[in-house]
Amino acid sequence: MTKKHYFFFAAVIGMAIFAQYDLGKRAEQVRLAKEAKNIAIAKANGAQTTTAKVAVDNGPTTAEFVAKFKAEAAEIGKIQNNPEAAQARMKKLADGMTPKHVDGLYEIISDDKSNADERALAVELLSLKNDTTSLVALQNFVANTKNINGVKWDEKKELETVLRAQAVEGIAAYPEKEIAISTLNYLQQKVDQRFLSERISRASMSLMYDNKPVTHQDEEALKKLVE
Repeated sequence: MTKKHYFFFAAVIGMAIFAQYDLGKRAEQVRLAKEAKNIAIAKANGAQTTTAKVAVDNGPTTAEFVAKFKAEAAEIGKIQNNPEAAQARMKKLADGMTPKHVDGLYEIISDDKSNADERALAVELLSLKNDTTSLVALQNFVANTKNINGVKWDEKKELETVLRAQAVEGIAAYPEKEIAISTLNYLQQKVDQRFLSERISRASMSLMYDNKPVTHQDEEALKKLVE
């Protein structure tokens, strides 16, 4: 992945980004609340509760979605000079994602042999999705010390660190602030890589005290890491 691409995705990410508790329990609570709400709406409209399931099943399969994702990644790479158009395409793709699609993207970001641009875009899509399933995927990506192939990720590879820092930003942007902070606190206990640990801490502090983004601090810390 070229520096030009790093800067492009960093610019796009910048536009989109403005767990002492057990995340599994919190995720289940959120899921149950949403399910209860959907059932109530369906009953009010006199609809069958199975309608939503049929609609989900008719969506693209994981393989079809991944193929579409890869095609979109190629197209977005062609419009580097139009970040707004790229952002709109990514948001549309993220909005149509199902939990299975999220699983497909998790496999991509966790595979150090995957295309670097596609991995960066996959992290961004998970951040844009901003739901419980995508939050769990981002958390696991940051917390896991090994890639999907079972090999420990290389801390000296700038891309690996940048992708995880990008995922931290996505977690910090989660709409439910308390859950975002709780997830970051959980990661603070799991991550021992200095740059990421510091980034997680700054993101958590920024949320708790409503500070401005600290992206410029990331750049300085990352420079020290790769020197």
